[in-house]
Amino acid sequence: MGEHVIEDALWQRMVAALEDVPHMRLHDLDGLRRFTSACLLVLRRNCAWSELDCLVASADAARKRFRRWAEKGVFDRLLACSQPKAGPDVLHIDSTSVKCHRTATGARGGGAEAIGRSRGGLTSKVHHAVDSLGFVRRVLTSPGQQADCRRAEALTEGLQPLAVVGDKGYDADGLREHWRGRGIAVCVPPKRNRLIQHAHNEDLYRTRHVVENSFNRLKDFRRMSLRLDKTDTSFRAFACFAAAILNWRLKIKLCP
Repeated sequence: MGEHVIEDALWQRMVAALEDVPHMRLHDLDGLRRFTSACLLVLRRNCAWSELDCLVASADAARKRFRRWAEKGVFDRLLACSQPKAGPDVLHIDSTSVKCHRTATGARGGGAEAIGRSRGGLTSKVHHAVDSLGFVRRVLTSPGQQADCRRAEALTEGLQPLAVVGDKGYDADGLREHWRGRGIAVCVPPKRNRLIQHAHNEDLYRTRHVVENSFNRLKDFRRMSLRLDKTDTSFRAFACFAAAILNWRLKIKLCP
C-alpha cells in the first residue's frame, strides 16, 4: 500500500484531537493514519472511495468508517480541537455555493439533504464563521437557494465575539436585535432600500476578506468545489474536515 498523505506535523495534532473522542480506538495508529489519509485524498481529489485500494486494505470499509465518524460527530470534534482555545474577538460570517453533481441527488428517504435549486442549477451552501486570524470557528450547510441570514444565528450560537461582520445579506432587524441583545456589536452595511440606514464600522468591514480567503482555501479541496455526496451528513463532515485541516495548517504556519 502507498505512503501516508498526512504530513507528520498535521498528524500529531490530529492524534491529540482524536484522543479526546469517546470510544476512539487508538491502538493501531498506522491503520488510523492510513484511513485519515484516505479521507484527505477523497477530499482533495474528489475521487471515488474505490480508487483508494492502494492506500487502505479495503476502500469500502474506509467509506463505511467515514460514514460512522460523520454520524457520530467525530469531524465536528476535530474542527473544535483545531481552533484556538481563546474565544474569537471578531466573527466574519459568509457562505459559498457548491455545485451539486447529478449523482448527489436521490438519497434514501427523500429528504432535501441541503440541496436546493437556484440560478446555477442544483447547489448547496457552505457557511463559515471565521475569526480575525483566519481560523474557522463554525461550519454549517444549507440548500443553495436559502438566504444566508437564515443560518446566521446558528453560525454564532455558543460564540461570544465582540463584533459580527457580514455583508448586506445579513441585514435583518431580527438578526441585529439578536446580536445586540447578546452584547455583540453588529458590522453589517444596510441595504439600499432601508428607511433607516444603520451605521457600520467601515474599517472593520474592510477586514471581511478573511472569510473570503477561507473559502478560497476551502475550494482547493475539490470535494468542496463539486458535491458528490448524497447526504448532508457526509457533505458537512467533509466540510468540517477541510476546515480542521486548514486550521491546523494555519497553526503550524503561525507557531511552527
